[in-house]
Amino acid sequence: MLARHLLLLSLLALAACLQPAQCLVKEGDVVILSDGDFDRETASGVWMIDIYAPWCSHCQQLEPAWRAFATEMKAHNVKVAKIDGMKNRVLMKRFGVTGFPSLYLLRNGQTWHYTGMRGIADMKAFSLEGYKKATAMPFHKSPNSILGRAIGILHSFPALAKRGYDFLKEEKGFSDMAIVAGVLVIPLTIGAVFICVLDAMY
Repeated sequence: MLARHLLLLSLLALAACLQPAQCLVKEGDVVILSDGDFDRETASGVWMIDIYAPWCSHCQQLEPAWRAFATEMKAHNVKVAKIDGMKNRVLMKRFGVTGFPSLYLLRNGQTWHYTGMRGIADMKAFSLEGYKKATAMPFHKSPNSILGRAIGILHSFPALAKRGYDFLKEEKGFSDMAIVAGVLVIPLTIGAVFICVLDAMY
């Protein structure tokens, strides 16, 4: 009976972590990305991304041009997004952000750091053709490369664990002891099944 409750608790924790995709958040034509949806949303297509801080005066000056740029780039199938660096520290680390605003082009698993003028025409030229003359970030540092996405998954584990814990604690009313016991039952169950399979084989 206890084992059944612990297994149910483990399954609930797993279900809490594997929530369905949320709706895309937008401000006009600018997509708002976060640690939680960056990899899913940027898995395909061409993206220009602004990593900003709300308190940054240069970011505030860029905002009107960035919105107009997003509208302009719709015709060229380039998605324009922004990421609040203060709320999304994992992405700041993955991009290697050292100042605000930081602009990046993501295309075909490669990332270019845009450091040119912040006029609409300049950013448009870079995102369509200018990037070919620039040097992309190294494969191991590119947040949208295969390695970068794998690192993103590793960085997301603590957030997934916290979301699962909060779901079980606050919404389902489980105690801390029950949650810990439920988490421990997963490897114990897998180990027991593995031992039984080995015993049956030999």
